[in-house]
Amino acid sequence: MKNVSILSLSFSAEADGPGLCEDGVLNLITEHVDGTEDIVILPETCLGEKINQLGDTFLSGLAELSRRNNMYTLIGLNKQITDTAHVNSAILFDRKGDIAFCYDKMYPYWSEFDRTDSAIIPGERTVFADTDFGRVSAAICFDANFPNLWQDIADLDVDLVLFSSAYSAGSQLSAHVKNHHYAIVTATQKPDFAVYDIDGTELTYNRHKHSQVLISRTHIDLDKVICHHNFNRDKICKMLREHPGKIELQHDYDREEWCVIRSISPEVNVRALCSQYGIETLRDYKRRSKEHMDSLRLNGKGY
Repeated sequence: MKNVSILSLSFSAEADGPGLCEDGVLNLITEHVDGTEDIVILPETCLGEKINQLGDTFLSGLAELSRRNNMYTLIGLNKQITDTAHVNSAILFDRKGDIAFCYDKMYPYWSEFDRTDSAIIPGERTVFADTDFGRVSAAICFDANFPNLWQDIADLDVDLVLFSSAYSAGSQLSAHVKNHHYAIVTATQKPDFAVYDIDGTELTYNRHKHSQVLISRTHIDLDKVICHHNFNRDKICKMLREHPGKIELQHDYDREEWCVIRSISPEVNVRALCSQYGIETLRDYKRRSKEHMDSLRLNGKGY
């Protein structure tokens, strides 16, 4: 089992909320962390229109909070890159307070291009960080509408996507998970909070309509594998039979011919075990199938 403890702090970046106040954001984190968190995630541009520089007082304070509490922290803000340009970034600090990645929003929203004091520069690529609980990536708000970005994240073999946003995205995120099989956790300005499991199931949804700040805690199990029945069924049955009480078939999707296998013992890493039995993940199966079918099509042998 690989249960990851996540604290999501969702709040509006409006002037009368904590969003425009750097000390307010730092105090909000300090008030609610209890030392058990693996990740704290905050919403997109949670300081409003303010543009920050790497290494400034606020980001240094955030790095120190991450180090002191031995946790990862994802912050959404505008990051200056030149005197006249900025990017909309999701910055992940690691447990030591170092920057694990800076993801720059690849698809800024329409109004972001209308700003006159500083030009928005779209990001050019997806990113990831290898953590002690899995491979993590990020996406921001309007990114939810562009399937190629989510395919790029899948191609990085990511386990968990942190979605820092102004809006909820909802079933769009579930659709991306169904296609690509990573978990997604959100923090939004709505404010609301959602968790999607690797099969697209929405595990949690919270929203406070009359509160500016939504504090949400969850644990998500990343030690799961989703597989296609093709070429795997006999191997899966053998693995389940030979490891009773340590792994289980969490769900079997008859119509899709998929199944989700998870560890129920701290002694077992189900991904390593599936590899040992030669069981191919659904993501790898799709990737291998596409490569092979494309090759056959190009060589005139696909019909």
